[in-house]
Amino acid sequence: MTLPPPTPFISIFKKINGVKRFLWIITGILIFNTSCEDEKTGKLAGFEVFCEMVSSGAKPIALSHPMDLAAADAIWDDFEAIAQRYKVALYREDDFPKTALFPPSLTEGKTVILIYTGNRLTQYEQLKSDIRLKPTNDRGASEALARRLGRLLGYDPAGINGLLSKTIGHHTLASFGVLDQTTHLYYEDLEKAQGFYQKTLGLQRVDSLRFQISQDAFIELHPLSEVHPKNQPKSTAIALLTDQLPEWYALMQSLEVPIKYPYKPRTGGPHDGFVAIDPEGYLLEFEMFKQHPENERFMASLADAPKISAGTADLSFYGSITWTYHKDMLKMQQFYQEALGFTLVADQGWTKIYQTAHYSYIGLVDECRGMADYAESKAVELGWGIENSEALHRYANENWGGYQYKDNALYGPEHYRYVLHAGD
Repeated sequence: MTLPPPTPFISIFKKINGVKRFLWIITGILIFNTSCEDEKTGKLAGFEVFCEMVSSGAKPIALSHPMDLAAADAIWDDFEAIAQRYKVALYREDDFPKTALFPPSLTEGKTVILIYTGNRLTQYEQLKSDIRLKPTNDRGASEALARRLGRLLGYDPAGINGLLSKTIGHHTLASFGVLDQTTHLYYEDLEKAQGFYQKTLGLQRVDSLRFQISQDAFIELHPLSEVHPKNQPKSTAIALLTDQLPEWYALMQSLEVPIKYPYKPRTGGPHDGFVAIDPEGYLLEFEMFKQHPENERFMASLADAPKISAGTADLSFYGSITWTYHKDMLKMQQFYQEALGFTLVADQGWTKIYQTAHYSYIGLVDECRGMADYAESKAVELGWGIENSEALHRYANENWGGYQYKDNALYGPEHYRYVLHAGD
């Protein structure tokens, strides 16, 4: 067999005398070792960050990057030394469970180091056992276990949704783009209601029955119907966000609008406001949220909200929350986070506020604490304008088997109907 001619690099290397050749080899070894040391330093630095996060409670459990078995053996003593400094425990996992949260190839045949404190390892082992026992080809069970792993790793629902979109094509309503929110209300005397919102409150009229509260929050008035008859429980309240509470309160009093709860500002509280009643019993909560531990994320979301003129005395609103009242708060939270994909911006304990559009919000309220009671049949519907409505329609028909979806409306838990239309 005739060997191929040497490459230019090999030819040059052979012409170098012994000393130079030796120096070249040593230089290459040093460069390689320096590269390896840099890689090791980077791994240790990342590992230390995760140890600090677990130690401080920022993450329930953290995972090292996946490594081959030999690499894990080589760096184990360094990992243990770092863990001791942060008073966290380590568990070496050579058979990381497969879920829909991560691609199987990421950890297959690799070692992952779990960083934890307390009984979190027991929680992980319980999850791992349940993963191995789950039925095959059960998408619902697979998704539930993936979310369980995500929560154990400290991921928020949006982060879990993002990972599931890459592995199993999971999409939420929000991923199709929510442009605006409309709260639909139902009246026996529609003309009187229209006059109240246009003349008394001074809301800008978008069309004959639709009024604007904030840049992307609207209410729409409808006549009574078979689905929404007279005396149907309201089971809702609408918060009108403003920084002009004294002025609004004076105007409502001067116009003799019925007041359910008067204006009593409190120093140091999370919010102030008062509650008025519209012509057919819907509650309108004029409200101002303040910088407070439970409102920090909410205040940031409102920071650049434009004011929408209303009233007759240079008054305005800049946001809106539609409050809905529930028996099963946990079930509703899961629906809003996992199916709808909305972000929780304020947690008041018995109320959870979700951002739906830029300056539109839904507030889930425990009926035991709120201003209204839960009702099986309710005189309110919610609607969202969707940027990619056709794509949402296709996805919903194929994947929302757990919820009823028909005629561009989604029927969620506790008999709520959500109208989905193409956004402007």
